[in-house]
Amino acid sequence: LSAASSCIRLSICLGKQQQPVPSFRPVYTHQSFKDEFISGWRPQPNAEQASKQIYQDWKCKGNGDDIHSSYKNISDAQKQLDVNVLLSPSCDKCKIELHTSSQQQITTDEPPTKKIKTVTFEVANNNNDDQDAVQNQSVDEVIKRMQSSVPPIVSVTVDGISTSSTEGDNDIQFNYLSQPIGNVLKSYSRKIKYNDGTIEEGNFVITLANASADPSVASYHNAVQPLARWFIETADDVNVADTDGGGFWSVLYLFRKHDNLVDGTTTTTPTCFFSLAGYVTLFHFNAPFKKPEPGIIVRICQALILPLYQRSGHGSELLLSVHDYAERYTKEFAISPTGGMDIVEVNVEDPAPGFIALRDYIDYQRFISLISTENNSKFDNKYLEMNQVNSREYFQQAPNESTLTLSSLLKITKRQVEIIHEIYKLAAVEKWKQDSKDTQQINQVETYYRLMIKKSLKSYRTEELGACEGGKEEQKALLAKWFEETYSHYRKLLGMER
Repeated sequence: LSAASSCIRLSICLGKQQQPVPSFRPVYTHQSFKDEFISGWRPQPNAEQASKQIYQDWKCKGNGDDIHSSYKNISDAQKQLDVNVLLSPSCDKCKIELHTSSQQQITTDEPPTKKIKTVTFEVANNNNDDQDAVQNQSVDEVIKRMQSSVPPIVSVTVDGISTSSTEGDNDIQFNYLSQPIGNVLKSYSRKIKYNDGTIEEGNFVITLANASADPSVASYHNAVQPLARWFIETADDVNVADTDGGGFWSVLYLFRKHDNLVDGTTTTTPTCFFSLAGYVTLFHFNAPFKKPEPGIIVRICQALILPLYQRSGHGSELLLSVHDYAERYTKEFAISPTGGMDIVEVNVEDPAPGFIALRDYIDYQRFISLISTENNSKFDNKYLEMNQVNSREYFQQAPNESTLTLSSLLKITKRQVEIIHEIYKLAAVEKWKQDSKDTQQINQVETYYRLMIKKSLKSYRTEELGACEGGKEEQKALLAKWFEETYSHYRKLLGMER
């Protein structure tokens, strides 16, 4: 964690049903604070210590730094800051609570003197280039820099004193959605683990929302999407109602369903409400020259699961729902101007490593499901069994016709088809090795597999190889490095290593 992220907490106010309030820290802070530190401020001692321990546990191999580089910029800072962003359950509004102190105040028995600070709600200037000139950012400046990364702020409290509020300020812990945004595609249950270790069963729904059909979708999404800046490195706002250029947006929302919840502000009768757990934005555009057939390409642009719900399988559910939506699009979801065109491909815009792993895993599982289906008349997979695993021919590239057919059936790119073939062949190799006693033959088969992967990498990363200044030796070293990364990635997807 950076120095800035250790000063900031985001908490979901889920009514009175969960105490303490579930909270988490941002992963990225660079869009609000240049170089990921808040000038003149450092985290509270416990937050700073926890941050340094996390960095020690997660830092990259070969990194000799003991702490995140952002701490070097606050080495002389005496003031300490804790910013708690209290999110409504719907995540479309928030309160901000700031607590300030100094090292001198912490070492004395006397309570800190509270001062009333003036906080405005003017549009923030997000030009971070002037941060270096600000030796000690004021509380007002801190809030202004955070405004673009949080939902609309209804009130601000500094050291226990409410300094400013907007019209309609209320108890946001009851600000649930009375119904989910969009049409429900899927319902399921998952366990939820809270900060204090408590585990409970939660009910969830995945919905499909289209801003061009429902104006309220754009209003809601404009309010919640700033949160992505804390968790997606290159996150930016999008206008989901925009249809210029022939394309259009849809959003898959993940909502948690709260049954038998009493809304203390309007009713004492238990009823059903919804809170935000995540979302995926989808951009649709026409591809008239797509092979083997023209149609609509759907691009996944942003995918966010709030930390409270991560590592529970929600990402898989959302991605599977995207593919299910693509399969059913023409019959159930098609809108103007796409007419009767099919969705022919689902791809991902600039995926992070974690999403690459999720995408490859889901693509592989869908491939296995397809070839395992009895009486499968859509896809002839005999080419997979034509050669023995211990033969050189087994590691040849799949026939182009089979690759295009599989790409069309699964609605994925040709490169993704090649990746699932590589994972499939690794699984076959590992299974074959368990029954083989011939060490020399095992080494030969592993060589065949390694050469296949390197050939594939070489064909898709020619520019990077061409940029090597060290000639063939450097290229060989780079290919070897890429192979090890790919091999480890595939083994993890197959559950062979952590």
